[in-house]
Amino acid sequence: MSKYVKEMMMDQLKTELDGTRSVLILDFKGLDAVAENKLRLDLRKKKIHMRALKNSLARKVFSEAGLLGLDPYLKGPSVAVWGGDGVAELAKEISTQVKKLKKPEIKGGAVDGVVIGPAQVEDITKLPSREALIGRVVSLALAPVQRVVALANAPASGLLGQLKTLAEGAESEGSEGEGSEGEAAPAEAAPAEAAPAEAAPAEGA
Repeated sequence: MSKYVKEMMMDQLKTELDGTRSVLILDFKGLDAVAENKLRLDLRKKKIHMRALKNSLARKVFSEAGLLGLDPYLKGPSVAVWGGDGVAELAKEISTQVKKLKKPEIKGGAVDGVVIGPAQVEDITKLPSREALIGRVVSLALAPVQRVVALANAPASGLLGQLKTLAEGAESEGSEGEGSEGEAAPAEAAPAEAAPAEAAPAEGA
């Protein structure tokens, strides 16, 4: 294989990966062409890409992408799969297909640039899907709003009763405050009576 062809194959793989840092490496040994083609079509429906690899070229491509740890898994027949709605969905779909076909083997892979083994891939299948995680976040964000809506949708009598209770509580607190402030302070002591005027001087003094 000429250098030009090798570089062209590497460029094609880089273009298809499009910067992804989450990929699984499979071994399709023993899988016939018909089953492989059907698997490829099934995965395509779920936006999962699949590509057979030439290990020596794939090592260079993944190395340039910062995925050096994938080298141990790039031995023998190797196929890369990536894409889908998220890492959990990808791992679940591939795990399901592997168990159904009984031929492919999950060698390992990388999740957001972190290299993982087959056991860790299986652990990822137990994670909630992207939609489930989004649903949890949304439900947490809307919890206060839902409480306000529930109060607004309460029967008028119940709502008025709650408002009345709050109002009465506010009034009682206000009256207590006014009472304490309204008590008259003790009157200041009246000024002492003026001292008797000095006796007028006697006439003819």
